[in-house]
Amino acid sequence: MNFEMLFSEQKWNILEALSEGEYSPLQLAEKSKTTMANISQQLRLLEASNLVKKNKIPNREKGKPRSLFSLTNDHAYAISATRWHAEKKLLNLDKMHKILFRALFFEKDLRYFSEKFFWEIENHIEEIEAAALKDSGKDIDVILVSKNAELIEKKIRNISVKKENITKTFKVRVLNFEEKKNIGKFLESNYQIVYDPNLIIKKEVAGKNH
Repeated sequence: MNFEMLFSEQKWNILEALSEGEYSPLQLAEKSKTTMANISQQLRLLEASNLVKKNKIPNREKGKPRSLFSLTNDHAYAISATRWHAEKKLLNLDKMHKILFRALFFEKDLRYFSEKFFWEIENHIEEIEAAALKDSGKDIDVILVSKNAELIEKKIRNISVKKENITKTFKVRVLNFEEKKNIGKFLESNYQIVYDPNLIIKKEVAGKNH
């Protein structure tokens, strides 16, 4: 399958929108500023390639959509073009890979330090519901959301990572899942979202920017 064709601008706009949640074809058409006929065609192609799925709504209220679309799974379309290896592949990502793949989009130094940090806390990854960080110079500030916040915070204190002559200390704040509504109090500028499948952090950032 030619996956490059599935990442054209129009299809990419749909995938980007669905990364934020479920939407009806009409909502996607409005977001993409295009016609329902065009959106329906693009959705059929994405559905056939198993990138998106249709969820029919039983007992829908009058005036509500008959179906909503969402992403089928968590994917990354990776292209390797190195001197010894050239390959392109659609990958299914587990939780750790999603975090590490996100880190690949950071600047070089932050990428290195953040990857090392998350490998250090690998045993606690499954307990983390959301994560964001920012480079404050000497330190890297980290916000995590977890249902076992107190336990995790005790176990991951004082993590430092060294690269050549640079050492970064990770200052970690772990919030209980019940405290997620308060996360905006701790989010300053320049935080990078690392993991946020339920849009806990993204919604707070959007709210602060309005």
